[in-house]
Amino acid sequence: MLLFIILQLLYLYIIHILLILHSQISQYMETIQFEQRIFSQLSDAYAVDVDDMSFLDLFCASYEGKDGNDVEAETTAIVSDEDSDRDTMDRLEFHRDGSLLSFTILLSPKNEFEGGGTNFDALLDVTPPVSGNVGYSIFQPMGVIQPPKAGFIVLHSGKLLHGGHTVTKGQRIVLVGFVDVHKRNLRPGALSNATKDWGRNDVRVYWNERRLCLLNQQWQQQKQEQQDIVQPTWTLKNSMYKGIHSCIGPNVALPTNIVQNIENRAKTERIRQRRLITEDKLIREILLPRGERGDKIADDDEGSWIEVDMSLGWDMGKIK
Repeated sequence: MLLFIILQLLYLYIIHILLILHSQISQYMETIQFEQRIFSQLSDAYAVDVDDMSFLDLFCASYEGKDGNDVEAETTAIVSDEDSDRDTMDRLEFHRDGSLLSFTILLSPKNEFEGGGTNFDALLDVTPPVSGNVGYSIFQPMGVIQPPKAGFIVLHSGKLLHGGHTVTKGQRIVLVGFVDVHKRNLRPGALSNATKDWGRNDVRVYWNERRLCLLNQQWQQQKQEQQDIVQPTWTLKNSMYKGIHSCIGPNVALPTNIVQNIENRAKTERIRQRRLITEDKLIREILLPRGERGDKIADDDEGSWIEVDMSLGWDMGKIK
């Protein structure tokens, strides 16, 4: 019983500290006019009115190098078992955000980590400019945008395929924001069409991975049985091809040219090109010109305040 009370008090104390911290952070954000400054930057970059933007999410993310957490630590330093077993994140794989607009603010000083930055799939093939005597370039190899110091922000569309580049040493902390844009600014159907195209590519990736897995299994079996390794044939067995079966019969091998075409469409580079084409089309078309945007009307799902009778029909005056 005593332990339960102690845990409750500890829980309440932690909640109290968190509320104090939340209040202090909120006050600081208001003091520096964080929202106004961020939305103003996004408005200038993407021609979206400040009043048409709102935060969908705002959070901190931490990346830690797997080879050590202190950039300035000596190479002879002893690493404890506890540190070596830490489940840390040193990168973030390519993904798309749930928001149309996103940003990342570097919070850690540059001397506290190595590597890092936001890398974009669309920039992988672009050669960074030679900085020479100009100074540090924020555009690094591997399509990485790397802020030169803490406090710098990277603005981008959340629908661009991007990730967190590997932190090789130290700890990199960033503030990430997802910004929602009012639907009056968006071209109807643009995002849904892009999502369908990306989904088709995902299916091709899955099909190719499954195909390679089956090929490997068959080749391994042929090796064990000491058979000549031959290219397996693909036949129509799935029930979704029943209409075709009625014309040419079941278990018929697909023609070589059709199989080759399917395999070519499932190649990694071909899929990447299709993704980039869809991505480019979306970014160019999704925002309507200002003259084509309608008036801002409150969304139906925003809800409204209503009065609710909580008395359940009781005469509250008679209840003492």
